[in-house]
Amino acid sequence: MGFSGAVGRAVDVRSERKWGMILCLMGNNFSIIASCGLFALCLSIERTLWVYTVCLLLGMIFCSSYRVFVMAEKNLSSRDWVLVLVNDKEEGRTLAICSVVSLMIKGALLAALYGSNERLRVKQGDPDEHPSVPPSKLPEEESPSIAKRLANLFNVLATYYAQPVFPAALGMALLFMTVLGFDGLAIGYGESVGLPENILGFFRSFGSAAGVAGAIMYAVFERRYGVLKTGMIGMITQEICLILAVLSIWLPGSPWDPAAYFDTLTWFSWWSSFIGSFAPSPDSPTASPPPLATIDWSTWTTSDGASVFSIFAFLIGIATSRFGLWMADLAITHIMQMATPESQRNTVFGVHNAICQAFSVMKDLLVIILPSPSTFGICILISFGFVCSGFAAYVYYVIKVSNAAEKQKLIERKLTNNPTRIGGNMNNINNN
Repeated sequence: MGFSGAVGRAVDVRSERKWGMILCLMGNNFSIIASCGLFALCLSIERTLWVYTVCLLLGMIFCSSYRVFVMAEKNLSSRDWVLVLVNDKEEGRTLAICSVVSLMIKGALLAALYGSNERLRVKQGDPDEHPSVPPSKLPEEESPSIAKRLANLFNVLATYYAQPVFPAALGMALLFMTVLGFDGLAIGYGESVGLPENILGFFRSFGSAAGVAGAIMYAVFERRYGVLKTGMIGMITQEICLILAVLSIWLPGSPWDPAAYFDTLTWFSWWSSFIGSFAPSPDSPTASPPPLATIDWSTWTTSDGASVFSIFAFLIGIATSRFGLWMADLAITHIMQMATPESQRNTVFGVHNAICQAFSVMKDLLVIILPSPSTFGICILISFGFVCSGFAAYVYYVIKVSNAAEKQKLIERKLTNNPTRIGGNMNNINNN
């Protein structure tokens, strides 16, 4: 959130695009090497040593910086370069071939690594908790002063706000402040009401399929109705589908009971629960695993005796909403690509990604404040409010653009119907 816009600006100030990609690749690779080395060192020393804590924190920092550079690289390739190559079939074909060859080489290397390591092929006991998640570093060339860095931060925010497409971009960012998605929160909510893992997996797959269908239909609708109307279709579809998720709060089987939760809530109980969530699970090899959750389809209840109507409505709502979400996402991204000046494209998308992540963090904080399944309905209502706000921001942008287009047509019509005025205007221009 703090450096995406700054890295985007650093890429934009370069006159040659290759320097931006080189910067991102260097940042990615340096961060990967640094984080792997630090985590490997953590595995080889005692956890009680202060060096372990320092190495662990540095490794996490490099993992975070990797996220900055990998997003900047994505913006370069899919937001900037692609607009240049889209009208050049030969160079576009070359890029596609390079992508396929790169995929094949990477796949071959991974397959060789998998085949040469016995521990990768056979799981032994509980897996280690740290897969190596890559990171990144900030550019060291031309390091400005702290004052210049702070000025640059406000600069990139001002650049983002000054874009005509800002309302649509903000509308898209507001969609990140939601628990109405297939992340760990929705899955955890389903598990808390006793839904089996295979049912959760089915709904997650269905949501992915709905998203892919939305991406495919985007191309169809965009050709027929244009990008603005296609984005509106996507937003409206998402809103309609999510109404079912909102209604699930009051359906049979819902754990909704905020009054009982707040009646017994104290600062001490909330803090104890919060701290307890970080405690490691006790090792108890002799304890039998909990029984698997099942559904009695004759009564539509879980093994705990709770009705599944509420959780099914919630999951169906968020799964089908992916169709509209993907359409809206592609439409707004397309609008931002076309409306943003080429010299500011990476800066704008860098700030946009940071704002999207900021709203995502707000969603996580909301669930930390209201951690009980009995209060998850409050999170659903707040999330739906943010989705509605995003829809309203996009509608405002569409109306603004439509009004500007109508004014332009009116001016052109008046000039066409009054050629004398055109000649007079031309003479004024020449005299000036």
